[in-house]
Amino acid sequence: MTVVKQTSVKSPRHLKRLESYLDWEMDKALDHDSRNMTATDCKGMFREMDATREAYGHNRPGKAGAKCTYMQHQVLAFNPDECDLNGGKMTPERCMRYAREYVATRYPEQETLWVLHRESCKGDGRDRYAVHVAINRTNLETGRRLDEGPARKASAARVKTVRELDERYGLRQLERGKNSRTHARQPSKAEREWQRRDKTHRSENDRVRELVAMRACETAALPECPNRPRELARRLREDGITMTRSKAGDLQYRFESESLRHSGGGDVRRVNGATLGRAVSRAGRVVGLDLSGISLALTLTRQLARIAERAVDDDGRGR
Repeated sequence: MTVVKQTSVKSPRHLKRLESYLDWEMDKALDHDSRNMTATDCKGMFREMDATREAYGHNRPGKAGAKCTYMQHQVLAFNPDECDLNGGKMTPERCMRYAREYVATRYPEQETLWVLHRESCKGDGRDRYAVHVAINRTNLETGRRLDEGPARKASAARVKTVRELDERYGLRQLERGKNSRTHARQPSKAEREWQRRDKTHRSENDRVRELVAMRACETAALPECPNRPRELARRLREDGITMTRSKAGDLQYRFESESLRHSGGGDVRRVNGATLGRAVSRAGRVVGLDLSGISLALTLTRQLARIAERAVDDDGRGR
């Protein structure tokens, strides 16, 4: 699924940074387009949007004591697996057409401009396309400020539009909590910073994957165990990992994080099993780290062991 993210632009400094970031004269931009604009360059469009806000009194807060929201910066980040950079169907032209339909559906009366970037993930070196959309606050039809309602409701409405577009463009719908296949195991920004300071360390997620897979296979192989999930949780606690259930129902692993401590973000990292993806145990067995994967590992491994035990017994009797 294409990801849509939004940031409100609430300061002149932020406006200037966004203008510079979207300037398609820079090498990073692959393409650009606009709606309800007469200017032909990025700086001119930002001046035009500023003049529109000023004319309608939208360069000032709508309420006393509140910050002024000048515009919205949204990002349509395409799944790397769906981009032609990684063998997918989304070419730059299709990405721009997708963005044009998105803007026409959600913001037909706003001054908007959007710029296509090719972005690279430092975690795994994979590239993807992302369209950055600048949406001016003033509705040209009504003269009122853009108001999409409560943040949660507005976010859900944007996601609904993106899902409908994804279906129309034949893009795969990802499961909750899962990222693209190419990005599923990338380390976080804090982990990358930690690795930069000490190249000898693997990422924290890598070590957790290995430990969970190893303990799951050990627990599954126990000949007698009345509650294997509880036993697995006990073994992981001895490794400093707490296995719980997240609000969405998936397994979640909590552990003390050296990288978060270094970055000032706290001491405990929480990672869902679906985010961790899969791991290979020392025995070479692939183990899914989400709820269904761990459940399968705890049952299947023991079943295979019983089959092997019966085979040995049968061979002994045959002699």
